Amino acid sequence: MEVIEFPRMKKADEISNKLTAALISEAKRLGINTMNEDFVFDMAWVHKFIKATVDNQYNVANDLCRLTRAQGIKE
Repeated sequence: MEVIEFPRMKKADEISNKLTAALISEAKRLGINTMNEDFVFDMAWVHKFIKATVDNQYNVANDLCRLTRAQGIKE
Protein backbone atom coordinates (compact mmCIF):
# COMPACT_ATOMS: atom_id res chain seq x y z
CA MET A 1 0.00 0.00 0.00
CA GLU A 2 1.34 3.42 -0.95
CA VAL A 3 1.49 6.24 1.60
CA ILE A 4 0.10 9.55 0.38
CA GLU A 5 2.19 12.58 1.33
CA PHE A 6 0.57 15.85 2.38
CA PRO A 7 3.34 18.46 2.09
CA ARG A 8 1.40 21.39 3.60
CA MET A 9 0.40 19.29 6.62
CA LYS A 10 3.95 18.02 7.06
CA LYS A 11 5.37 21.57 6.86
CA ALA A 12 2.76 22.88 9.31
CA ASP A 13 3.63 20.09 11.78
CA GLU A 14 7.34 20.86 11.49
CA ILE A 15 6.81 24.58 12.11
CA SER A 16 4.43 23.95 15.03
CA ASN A 17 6.95 21.65 16.68
CA LYS A 18 9.81 24.14 16.14
CA LEU A 19 7.78 27.01 17.62
CA THR A 20 6.77 24.93 20.65
CA ALA A 21 10.37 23.78 21.21
CA ALA A 22 11.59 27.39 20.95
CA LEU A 23 8.98 28.51 23.48
CA ILE A 24 10.00 25.77 25.92
CA SER A 25 13.69 26.65 25.48
CA GLU A 26 12.95 30.32 26.17
CA ALA A 27 10.89 29.39 29.23
CA LYS A 28 13.84 27.36 30.57
CA ARG A 29 16.21 30.25 29.86
CA LEU A 30 13.94 32.58 31.82
CA GLY A 31 14.00 30.26 34.81
CA ILE A 32 10.60 28.59 34.45
CA ASN A 33 10.50 25.02 35.74
CA THR A 34 9.56 23.20 32.53
CA MET A 35 9.54 19.86 34.34
CA ASN A 36 6.65 20.95 36.58
CA GLU A 37 3.44 18.95 35.95
CA ASP A 38 1.35 22.12 35.64
CA PHE A 39 3.74 23.58 33.09
CA VAL A 40 3.61 20.38 31.02
CA PHE A 41 -0.20 20.32 31.13
CA ASP A 42 -0.46 24.01 30.21
CA MET A 43 2.12 23.61 27.44
CA ALA A 44 0.02 20.85 25.88
CA TRP A 45 -2.77 23.40 25.45
CA VAL A 46 -0.36 26.04 24.16
CA HIS A 47 0.93 23.54 21.59
CA LYS A 48 -2.64 22.84 20.41
CA PHE A 49 -3.22 26.57 19.86
CA ILE A 50 0.14 27.02 18.12
CA LYS A 51 -0.75 24.07 15.88
CA ALA A 52 -4.17 25.58 15.10
CA THR A 53 -2.56 28.92 14.23
CA VAL A 54 0.06 27.38 11.93
CA ASP A 55 -2.47 25.01 10.34
CA ASN A 56 -4.68 27.99 9.59
CA GLN A 57 -1.77 29.79 7.88
CA TYR A 58 -1.12 26.71 5.69
CA ASN A 59 -4.82 26.11 4.95
CA VAL A 60 -4.76 22.78 6.78
CA ALA A 61 -8.05 21.69 8.37
CA ASN A 62 -7.92 21.89 12.16
CA ASP A 63 -10.87 21.12 14.45
CA LEU A 64 -9.72 23.59 17.09
CA CYS A 65 -9.81 26.44 14.55
CA ARG A 66 -13.21 25.34 13.34
CA LEU A 67 -14.65 25.09 16.85
CA THR A 68 -13.21 28.38 18.15
CA ARG A 69 -14.54 30.27 15.14
CA ALA A 70 -18.04 28.76 15.20
CA GLN A 71 -20.73 31.37 14.68
CA GLY A 72 -23.37 29.73 16.85
CA ILE A 73 -27.04 29.23 16.07
CA LYS A 74 -28.99 32.15 14.66
CA GLU A 75 -32.59 32.38 15.76
